[in-house]
Amino acid sequence: MKPEEALKYLSGAMSLRAPQAKSLELFAGYLQSPAGQKLLARMNREIKRDTADILLESKKYFSAIPEAREFEEYERAFPAYTFALATGVGKTRLMGAFVAYLYLVYNIQHFLIVAPNLTIYRKLYDDFSKANNPKYVFKGLQEVNTSTVKVITTDNYTDYRQQSLYKNQIEINIFNVQQFAQKDMAAGRGIVKGSEIYGQKDDGTLASYFDYLKELDDLVVMLDEAHHYHADAALGALDILDPIFGLEMTATPYLGTQGSGRNARQIRMKNVLYSYNLGDAIRGKLVKDPWVGTEADVDFSQFDPDSIETDARKLQLAAFFHERAKNALKEYALENNKPIVKPVLLVVAKDTKHAGALRALINSDDFRGGEFKGKVIEIHTKLRGDEADENIEKLILLEHPDNPVEIVIHVNMLKEGWDVTNVYTIAPLREAAAAILTEQTIGRGLRLPYGERTGVPLVDRLVLVAHEQFARVVALAKDSPLIQGQVEQISEREVKEIKVLTEVQPVILDMVEKEITQNKVIMQEVQKNAEELVLKQPQSETMETGVREQFVEAKKAEIISGLTKETIKNIQFSKYHGQQPSTTTELSFGPDTLFGAFSIEAKDELSNIAKKSEETMEKRNIPIPRLMLTPSFGELILEQFDLDTSIDKLRSYTNERAILEEQLQNDREKNLFGEEVPGRKMSQLTRVTSFGGHTRQTPQSTIIAALLDFPLVDYDDPAQKPLLLKLAEQAVAHYSKKAIDDDNLALIIESNARSIAEDIYKQILNHKELRSEGYLESNIREPKPYLENYNISLSFGEKPFSLESQIDTFNAKIVFGYFKKACHFMYRFDSSDEARLAYLLDRDEAVEDWLRPAPNQFEGLYWRDAEGESHHRYEPDFVVELKDRIVLVEVKPESEIDTSSVQAKKTTAEKYCEVVNKNIGKYGIVKPWKYVIVPTERITIQSTVIGLLL
Repeated sequence: MKPEEALKYLSGAMSLRAPQAKSLELFAGYLQSPAGQKLLARMNREIKRDTADILLESKKYFSAIPEAREFEEYERAFPAYTFALATGVGKTRLMGAFVAYLYLVYNIQHFLIVAPNLTIYRKLYDDFSKANNPKYVFKGLQEVNTSTVKVITTDNYTDYRQQSLYKNQIEINIFNVQQFAQKDMAAGRGIVKGSEIYGQKDDGTLASYFDYLKELDDLVVMLDEAHHYHADAALGALDILDPIFGLEMTATPYLGTQGSGRNARQIRMKNVLYSYNLGDAIRGKLVKDPWVGTEADVDFSQFDPDSIETDARKLQLAAFFHERAKNALKEYALENNKPIVKPVLLVVAKDTKHAGALRALINSDDFRGGEFKGKVIEIHTKLRGDEADENIEKLILLEHPDNPVEIVIHVNMLKEGWDVTNVYTIAPLREAAAAILTEQTIGRGLRLPYGERTGVPLVDRLVLVAHEQFARVVALAKDSPLIQGQVEQISEREVKEIKVLTEVQPVILDMVEKEITQNKVIMQEVQKNAEELVLKQPQSETMETGVREQFVEAKKAEIISGLTKETIKNIQFSKYHGQQPSTTTELSFGPDTLFGAFSIEAKDELSNIAKKSEETMEKRNIPIPRLMLTPSFGELILEQFDLDTSIDKLRSYTNERAILEEQLQNDREKNLFGEEVPGRKMSQLTRVTSFGGHTRQTPQSTIIAALLDFPLVDYDDPAQKPLLLKLAEQAVAHYSKKAIDDDNLALIIESNARSIAEDIYKQILNHKELRSEGYLESNIREPKPYLENYNISLSFGEKPFSLESQIDTFNAKIVFGYFKKACHFMYRFDSSDEARLAYLLDRDEAVEDWLRPAPNQFEGLYWRDAEGESHHRYEPDFVVELKDRIVLVEVKPESEIDTSSVQAKKTTAEKYCEVVNKNIGKYGIVKPWKYVIVPTERITIQSTVIGLLL
């Protein structure tokens, strides 16, 4: 495969992120250069290649590449290149891309990947060898997969004879660094141990697997967490292997510090070819968005910083952020059909004694009423701060949704190997301000659980809790490339009023679940099954009693929920196929079903509950047919027109840019009290009219590129292209009148391209016509067996109000309940008009039942806005079942009814009703559907539902 083809193919098929694609692109370009060709010539071992000559050529090449200019030397006996990608960006995926590229383009088949510890070794093995692993590096590739790749490890390298080692396949060796320890090399143990498997060497002694690797012509070495190896004498063994070259991965390209005090500086690795640091990753939105939070209006300096009482106050705030993240994650998952992520709060203690005291506090009834009892673990480090592998294993299990642990207490900041994605709050107790803002602190919580940012602020946010250090942290954060000044202050009242996301089940689910939980026979089976499932967990033997009990309770809840839903499914299924409610409902008790392990007596009890529940199904449940409707453009016609350049149609911009420079270092001076303090930093403001003549594209192309971000614009459409070119040229002509020269014009256009394109697009919308506009329609399907849960955030102990008690004093924060006809027990309303209509619906005899649908109840319905964007999900305010029909209801003031958005929603809703009505008698549909907009002005206590809806 040609280099250009391989780059394009791998970038798309592997869904490479921008820094991964850039790393691959840079190295691919280097390999095509004269320096790279000399490097590849090392595959011919008969020709001695001088690495100094390759280095000289390489430095000359890299000096012309802006991203690679810091490269200085190899720092090894063989050519080696470091890619410094921030935590969470995807270094392992990049290694997979390098393997695939080198194989597809240069037919390089032999790779050695070295891991710094046992945990990372296991992770690498899973990522490179298991196709069912979510993080499998070759996912999406046809040529590189489990059938063409053989992974050889410490556990299986002795199983293969040298002559049968996969002549036409990729061979990836993954070894822990300990395999190259000097003592083992000297003693002839491990992979340097001689064996008949590998034949004899020239001196007559038995060859080893290490010798096999050394003789390979095309061996490429990859080092994970490479900063560990530069100072490690054990890796001298790699010099003996003398691979073609090495590719090194690290998030921290530093080898320690030099100097002390104010003169201390970090020693950076000299073979860094490309760097994408944590600040870059945050700005690129490839990791979580880090914030610093504290409690407002509290002077922590008045408290004893070393007392457990002060720690308790700080932990209360940390628990607030933790619970807030938990609610946000749960709500996002439920509304978007995603797996629920359980967040973790990481607490950093001063020492082991401090950690023990914190654990005792969190495990006590005195801390939040015992809310976190059995949900906290304490992790210690071995000598020199290296993570014990068993501790890392405990930490990795925290991502398991059934794991009850929510708080981790750690003495030293966690290091590599703990790659969990669910840390959302970090509380570094008794830490200095500077330490709180380090990559080591922030990096543990930046990975994204869903692989990308969701657009929901609290789901994408990491909070670092600061207290007495807050003012100092805020000052540092303003200049920090990591935090970028993002701070949050929480009042004492907010800390105490932590809200918990409550899943309000449909009435029918709740009623069946109560029947199950009140049945002793069934609950005995549930308890037994839950305990057996927990015992099967690989970590069950090392679980503490409290943790195991939490696991069992979680499994019980899971089983009960499953039994409830399965019971409802069977009842509903019989109804959809024309059976009468009185018909006997038989549950399936096969060995592969949820009920399979239950006793005969428990199965009989479940069948009885199902039979009794059939009558309930007719009440307080509205079957909603499933249908996917997405607006389609039909034929788009854009009229030819000239750009209106008047001031109210095309914004005006300055022809200058301001550049602010601030001194980073300064001399120290004495203040009025004789204390030595940093001197004032000098700053300078410069105004420029251009940045020089290095623009890569014309101003017209810049505007067109910005226009492509808008939904109706298609530059490849032959009918659109001439118009877009004309409008761009007219805009450039307009702004050129204010420009000093061409460079200044380029500055104006490039600095304001998005807003200029937005003004042009608004004019395009006024000259568009959509012909044959319609909907992309999926096949209609029967309703879900039960309605979606309605999610409400409730403060601890908060109870719902009745509509009667609050009808004249509406508050949007109030939760309402005690309904007689609603399909859920509780709802929250957006306006007093919605609350009044709900009051009427619950009292009127014409209404059989009503529903305030959850956001994902109508998950397949979309409407298009005035700008052509059609990814807005439609959510009606109410669904009301009358005796002879079902009505979708939207509540709007009369002044808003004719707006484009309301009318677009109306079109989608009416289309849904039209399709449903064509299928009456099928898919469980027995009543016609109708859509109604109810003007708020007509909703009064004297109104009737029939008068409003018909």
